[in-house]
Amino acid sequence: MKNKQKQVQLRDVQDVIEIIGGRWRGAILASLCDRQKRFNELKRDLGDITPRTLTKELKYLEVNKLIIRNAEEGASNAVTYRLTEHGESLEPLIGAIVTWGQKHRKMILS
Repeated sequence: MKNKQKQVQLRDVQDVIEIIGGRWRGAILASLCDRQKRFNELKRDLGDITPRTLTKELKYLEVNKLIIRNAEEGASNAVTYRLTEHGESLEPLIGAIVTWGQKHRKMILS
């Protein structure tokens, strides 16, 4: 019984790593924790990401119901991205990752 439970827990960890893992997804989600942003704002936050890669990752996060793409009609035709309620539930996890990352970087650099 415990082995089965452990397998389920390991699968859950793999699911989370798959969704927020990779080079850009976690950073995109972290950027959107502040507020909704337009494509170019996200690109500016992320730095080296190509427009094609950003588009691909945004679509992936949208399919997984973590972000919402909102295309505003009118003169500006602005497109914004924001976290869904489900995506917002990742904020404590992202905060913990940021804290751990800061401690890890400090340990490695000392």
